[in-house]
Amino acid sequence: MPIEWCLLSSLLFLIQQFQFTYQLETIQTALSSTAELACSVTSPTIQSTNPGKIVWIRDDQADIVSLDSIITVRDARLSILPMNNIDRQDRILRITNIEEQDHGLYRCIHGDITLNEIFLDVLIPPRIVSHSPEHMRMTVREGQDARFSCIATGHPTPSIIWHVNGLLKSDTVTIVEGKNESILILRNVSRFDSGRVDCSASNTLSTVNRQFLLYVKHKPIVTIPFPLFHYRLHDTATVTCQVCATPPTSIFDFFRPKQPTPLIHGIKEKIDESFNETCKQLTITIYLNDPSLFGPYVCRAKNLLGFNHAEFMLQEIIQSTKHMKYVTERRPSLSMIKNSSPTSTFTIDNKNESPKRNIQSNTIGNERIIEKNQSHKSSMSILLLIILFFIIL
Repeated sequence: MPIEWCLLSSLLFLIQQFQFTYQLETIQTALSSTAELACSVTSPTIQSTNPGKIVWIRDDQADIVSLDSIITVRDARLSILPMNNIDRQDRILRITNIEEQDHGLYRCIHGDITLNEIFLDVLIPPRIVSHSPEHMRMTVREGQDARFSCIATGHPTPSIIWHVNGLLKSDTVTIVEGKNESILILRNVSRFDSGRVDCSASNTLSTVNRQFLLYVKHKPIVTIPFPLFHYRLHDTATVTCQVCATPPTSIFDFFRPKQPTPLIHGIKEKIDESFNETCKQLTITIYLNDPSLFGPYVCRAKNLLGFNHAEFMLQEIIQSTKHMKYVTERRPSLSMIKNSSPTSTFTIDNKNESPKRNIQSNTIGNERIIEKNQSHKSSMSILLLIILFFIIL
């Protein structure tokens, strides 16, 4: 019987030893926050067999942080909150204003028994510690490759993504293992790739980014929104030309075809506006007081990489006056009709024709003149309607 009791006591001791030695807890906390690591002695057997004090140890640095209720390291952020009850003793290790160096394993020991193991997992927001290009701007020639890189740190390890002008880029990204570096290579860039390149690093805490500016050098791109204009003589024409170029243009103006000098004749006003560092707009107002001002024009731009142009036409609306002149000359005036009287048309020829017959013939002639005048009025109205229709078009 005594042997059986001894074996049972030994078994209970081993169970208690296992129970208090292999307790592992993980506490996640953020920088600048406060963490409390709890340790309790609740077994009367351990208290009687191990009367030693409760000790907190930084396992990875082998530092004794506290001895019972006393902090043994020089760190004002650390403190012990003792709580003594009838059936248990608590020694809570409190760490304020958490720093990155507080990350690690902490053990609570009572005598030769490990009561608790706590892994303090300090969460660190992402941080981009290195990037290329360093000055955040890159200029390449059209057709070449553009290379960008970002190195980010943090815990958990941040993921890095790239956006070019707001569009996600994943097929041209390379990840360098070991230092969490992400490399973006834009192959055979074109002028349409110019703009923003964003590197974003994020984990469970937050997201940070770096913004680069990409400039692609190219020949000018010249556009005229409306290449054909219709005006009448003595009208005022307004024409707008837009250009985008990197580097900026050295020549940007309006020309007549095959003329080396900019347009001067007829220019009433010229306004030059810039949209951004690469694009601008030129607007001219021409007073068309000379028929020679109608015809083709060229908006021409040039920079260090070449030149380009866009053509437009000022077409005259021709109003024919030939028919109107013919109608005006052939139509009798109203005064002529009023001045014509029956008495002024009395004629007596050698054939002894009666005056009464002459009066009747003159009256019929006047009626025909009036009918012809009304016909001319109708033709004139129709002609004016046709001219008004073409003007509206």
